[in-house]
Amino acid sequence: MKNVLLCAMAVISAALPQGQFEGGVPPTVALINGKWFNGRSFETRTMYSDGGRFTLKKPARLERTVDLGGTWIVPPFGEAHNHNLGSGIEQLERKAVRKYLADGVFYVKIQGNFPVSDEWKKRLLLNRPNGLDAVFAQGSLTASGGHPIQLVESLLARGYNAGGSKETLNNNRYFTIDSAADLGRKWPLIVGQHPDFIKAFLWFSDEFAERKDNAAYFGQKGLDPGLLPKIVEKAHAAGLRISVHVTNSADFHNALAAGVDEITHLPLMGEPISLADAKLVGTRGIPVVTTCGMVRSLPRAVLPEASIPGVLKTQAANLKLLRENGVVLAVGSDNVTDSSVAEFEYLKEMQVFDNLSLLKMWTGTTAQAIFPNRRIGELSEGFEASFLALEGNPIEDLGNVRKIRMRFKQGWMLEN
Repeated sequence: MKNVLLCAMAVISAALPQGQFEGGVPPTVALINGKWFNGRSFETRTMYSDGGRFTLKKPARLERTVDLGGTWIVPPFGEAHNHNLGSGIEQLERKAVRKYLADGVFYVKIQGNFPVSDEWKKRLLLNRPNGLDAVFAQGSLTASGGHPIQLVESLLARGYNAGGSKETLNNNRYFTIDSAADLGRKWPLIVGQHPDFIKAFLWFSDEFAERKDNAAYFGQKGLDPGLLPKIVEKAHAAGLRISVHVTNSADFHNALAAGVDEITHLPLMGEPISLADAKLVGTRGIPVVTTCGMVRSLPRAVLPEASIPGVLKTQAANLKLLRENGVVLAVGSDNVTDSSVAEFEYLKEMQVFDNLSLLKMWTGTTAQAIFPNRRIGELSEGFEASFLALEGNPIEDLGNVRKIRMRFKQGWMLEN
């Protein structure tokens, strides 16, 4: 089977010069002998790619036929929370892009970093048929002394974020917003970075007054929760969705009350999410990004060893509550060394979801949370013709998600 697939890939790759990706129309392709994921199970059928879209109807003229050799066909994977693009170190970013594509992750959401230009995106082959698709928050919004200022300054001191300096971080990598006047004055700078969405930070917002001017909480505080509705209002007026970092259940509640479009992170500390908030986020269809595996890499100054058992218990309780209330969950790692594969495997270890639910989460809801206006995440009529061909059935064994034999994106075969 492997030889059949490699031969098919060689034929397609040889027939599609690199230049054809630039504005070219993908060929009409018959995709035969594949077992296609239908959201419940796998079924053998012939699909076609016509104009870079899936169809069950045979096109009048076929240019290619690809024998999928009995592989299991799933939509590509997504990463809804990372910061490994936009660091200013192109060598590391190219490595990250290669890892994403190798792991079958086609869709990525960068939840804050140095602002990136269209020219930079072009150099990394982003948002094109033969590359990674990514959206960027650019600089993120926090309070003076809030997260992620301490983290960004420490990275700068260690030689990351090349080309930047401590003086150029504010109003560039992040924006400190301490009042409505700050928001009004800095908003042109924020939207001038041309973000795809807005990223804002809450951190123990129920203790905002206590932490606000206390140097002991440097890097462990966030926006005044009273300002968040004003930020949401400005973002929506500009046609931008807003994603909000939360640390505890009070942050989760305040983000919901402000009308945000996405909550990134499950509350790590303190009380679990309330049933009322779980019901509300489910009713509104607001995606919640998991980032559960980060407990393994958080500094012990932030998460002491003695706290970890309680955090794990809270994670499981929150996931179960959100699952039971129909909340849209998106897989995201917040780990610059991960492509979301390790996060996916961590979620499996938690034994909250069955294999089918996890597969749908990673291939469907995650992609749609990143690109809500695109028809992706399903192998259905009219959706973008993008898929991964796996050696084995991932519902029976999730380990098969690492056994990718073919990558197909928007009507084009990608090189292995």
